[in-house]
Amino acid sequence: MKIKIWQLSFLFFLLQVGPTIAQVQVAKYTYSLGAEYFRGFIMQHHTEMGHLIKGHPEGVRLNFVRKSYGAKAWEQRYNYPEFIASLSYYDLKNDEVLGNIVSLNTGLGFHLNDFTRQRGDFQVYMGIGLAYFNKVYDEENNNKNNVVSSHLPWNINLRASYWYLVGERIYVGTALQLSHFSNASRSVPNFGLNIMNLNVGARYQISSSRQEYLSDRKNLTNFNRKSFLNIDLRAGVSQMKPAGTGPSLYLATAVFWNKRISQKSILDAGVEGFMNQAYEKQIDQNHLLVEGSPDYRAVSVMFGHELLIEKLALVTQIGIYVYKPYQPHDWLYSKIGLKYYFNDNLFATFTLKSHFAVAEVLEYGIGYRF
Repeated sequence: MKIKIWQLSFLFFLLQVGPTIAQVQVAKYTYSLGAEYFRGFIMQHHTEMGHLIKGHPEGVRLNFVRKSYGAKAWEQRYNYPEFIASLSYYDLKNDEVLGNIVSLNTGLGFHLNDFTRQRGDFQVYMGIGLAYFNKVYDEENNNKNNVVSSHLPWNINLRASYWYLVGERIYVGTALQLSHFSNASRSVPNFGLNIMNLNVGARYQISSSRQEYLSDRKNLTNFNRKSFLNIDLRAGVSQMKPAGTGPSLYLATAVFWNKRISQKSILDAGVEGFMNQAYEKQIDQNHLLVEGSPDYRAVSVMFGHELLIEKLALVTQIGIYVYKPYQPHDWLYSKIGLKYYFNDNLFATFTLKSHFAVAEVLEYGIGYRF
């Protein structure tokens, strides 16, 4: 039997592209859609907001879930986390003052057990997003609302959940979630709103394909162990009591040392300086200060930790003021936020600075490491 040239060429083509086609068909992720019903209660963290609690808030939540299988090294190290985007509707049971909330929240769900060998899946989730309040503080029309004064506050969700696979593609589950809403002192009044709720729901996996969980790069140790000197500049908008003073400029800078100590962790330590003009306005309006006006600026030492998720880091810090003539709050402050590394040197930050439960400002910053 004679084999023609074109037949040999076609056979060669199949041998070359066959494995490639098979690889393309192996998806890095699978996707699910889900819905939840929830009901809970508003946490009264301040005595002046008790009059706003009229009943048990309830609502619905729609979820989009992207499940990972270890295509990237960080996914393997964190036990194949899920990316979750949620659209939620809250009925606060006080239409006249609080109204209703619609929020869009995105974050990561981390598995706490070896879910790859079991039908049950314990998870913890942390996400951040924006919310829309249809009723906010207004001096003339809604002055009883002292929890939010902006239609678009920030939303942070913390959740512990359990999901169970009841079929090839269907999961049912329940969760306990804390939903926090705050202006972050962008405007006042701003007691914020905390809702604890119990969720029940289901998910449907769109793809029926079963993927292999990769573990080939879980224990990579080739990270940069160099120590860096960091300089960053941050800015924000802050407003303090009394209401009506308007937003003020906030500026801060830091010089600090940091070093990566493991696959997941970076340690920080350094000095920060702050200038919040909202405090300057507060000093000017405080007629009890009879011995002159104290300096509204401050200097501190800070210590922090960065939990690395590829180029993104979850930042937690604690600071101690060493210079603070004006003291509307204590000598300690904390920060939580996100940092994104564009490369080994350039980074951007987004952090919330607070004094215990009192938020001062949201910081937006840019920095460089030497």
